[in-house]
Amino acid sequence: MALKMLVIDDDPTVLASCLRIFDSEGFDVVTTTSPEEGLSFVLDTYFDVILCDWMMPGLDGMEVITRLEETSPGSAVVMISGYPSIGRATEAMKRGAMDYVPKPFTPDEIIKTVNEAIERKEAEEAKVIERFGALTKTGQISLPSIDEKMLQALSAAIEERRRTEAKPSLEALSEPERLREMTVAILDKYGRDSNNLIGMLQAVHSYAGYLSYEAIGMIARELGISEHDIFGTASFYAQFKFEKPGKHLVRACTGTACFVSGGSVILEAIKSKLKIAPGQTTEDGMFSLERVACLGCCALAPVVTIDDEVYGQMSPAKLSRLIDKLYRTESKG
Repeated sequence: MALKMLVIDDDPTVLASCLRIFDSEGFDVVTTTSPEEGLSFVLDTYFDVILCDWMMPGLDGMEVITRLEETSPGSAVVMISGYPSIGRATEAMKRGAMDYVPKPFTPDEIIKTVNEAIERKEAEEAKVIERFGALTKTGQISLPSIDEKMLQALSAAIEERRRTEAKPSLEALSEPERLREMTVAILDKYGRDSNNLIGMLQAVHSYAGYLSYEAIGMIARELGISEHDIFGTASFYAQFKFEKPGKHLVRACTGTACFVSGGSVILEAIKSKLKIAPGQTTEDGMFSLERVACLGCCALAPVVTIDDEVYGQMSPAKLSRLIDKLYRTESKG
């Protein structure tokens, strides 16, 4: 069976070139100049490979691959760019892209890049299966809890060491400095053994509330493995977050009962009000947004939770008032 490929690029010449090149390679190729249309295609069709331009009118290529990681995590994504940079390429890899190719490209160059991306994606999935068994990548595997006493003991040990070395206490350090100290202590606790990677990531996540790029880079260097491998492992679990969480967590239910009662409208209202997408945090660090399949309050649909409070029969107007109230409360505090 032919591999399916989706090409998203606002340049018709690039689309025509990719169609000609990969049709002759035996791919079933679909092309579009619209990133929004491309994202709609993946909801109905599984594509083995997705080529996506970095800079397009409307949605930015980075936003497209972020959404692709949610809707089509099994696809090998390759970025195309006329303005490549190491920093942007690294960011694309962190968001789920397997590789990138600069414009203009020759047929041999893009064929080689796509084939290598497919091979890496297959190897990544094989690692997941080997490590976690014959499981589908649902992101719903539960992690064992980290004992808070262990983190407290590590903090106490760091404090004692810094005291004997006549260095400032942990509390006197900046947040990145505290996280570096704790990450080193966690690496030591687990013997810097890559077989204990999940435990290390979970401990760092429990301490900081998320896995920062800096912490992942530090762990990768100390264990002698790539950042990409760590991201691939961590993204298998829905519990791991990669952005610093906001002060308040908003969860919007899009399960069946909430969906038919207007849950999708509520989610769009939250996104519009806070100017963030699910999985993101507002610039002021006040709110994080999550989309969940069910909150177990179907009789109250549509439902939203803010922190531990449940708000049923939600409407866009009620939602707006709740968020405004929280902002007013925080400004008084």
